[in-house]
Amino acid sequence: MIVAKRALKEPSAMPRQQGGLWGHLFVSICACLLTVSIVGSAAYLVWRVVDRRQIRDRVEAFVASLESRTPEELAERARSLKQLPKVARHVLPEIIRTIRQSKSENRQRAAVEISKAFLDNDAIVKTLSALAADPRETIAAAAVEVLSELQPPQRAAEIVGRCLRSATTAAARDEACAALHRLGEPGRREMEKGMGGLSIGRRLWLVRYVDAAGTPNRAAWLALLKADAAEQVRTAAEAALAGRGAAEIESTATSPATGTRAAEQGVETVGVETPA
Repeated sequence: MIVAKRALKEPSAMPRQQGGLWGHLFVSICACLLTVSIVGSAAYLVWRVVDRRQIRDRVEAFVASLESRTPEELAERARSLKQLPKVARHVLPEIIRTIRQSKSENRQRAAVEISKAFLDNDAIVKTLSALAADPRETIAAAAVEVLSELQPPQRAAEIVGRCLRSATTAAARDEACAALHRLGEPGRREMEKGMGGLSIGRRLWLVRYVDAAGTPNRAAWLALLKADAAEQVRTAAEAALAGRGAAEIESTATSPATGTRAAEQGVETVGVETPA
């Protein structure tokens, strides 16, 4: 009787052994799965590191090759990058680094051209705007030319106008004036605001440029120059509007009636000016 009661109170050994077996098996399976997961994660991280290095190497090689490309090839690559945003995302940081830091002027110039694909990026716009004040004429003028392609034209005119005021080279100012003229009415309004910061020589240069360009904006721009504070500029603009030709326009700069050669008079507030 006592044995029977004891048997009822104590669970049999066999079920205990069966439960322990399945438990150990479950723990072993979980451990294996965890190990596989850890190893898989480590392998994935290694692959990611290797993949990023390969992408970086390819991007650096791509940017380094740009300096040997023709303008047509650079334009084609810029168009391709616009159509491949995922690729462009990897290329953009290297383009910015090259524009800011490259010691090769040819590579820097090529990177500026390629940056046309990224004009919707604020970092590119700021980088190019700063480059417009560069003392190297070709680099500064190229940066201004690219910025003139910003959209909408009102934004392009505003930024190019700032470049005109900050430029330190004649080539950059030439390109800024030409770009504002290309931008039509938004450019004319921006020029009107900054006209007082240009030397008389630069304003006379602008009369000749606008007259020679012969675009639909010609009359509006010459009317603006006809209202100039300097008599030389007014006279040149009137000659252009009357269609009296480049020779008479040029003669207003050296006419005894208007004083010494206008291109030698005054200094721009944005830098020394000696237009051709």
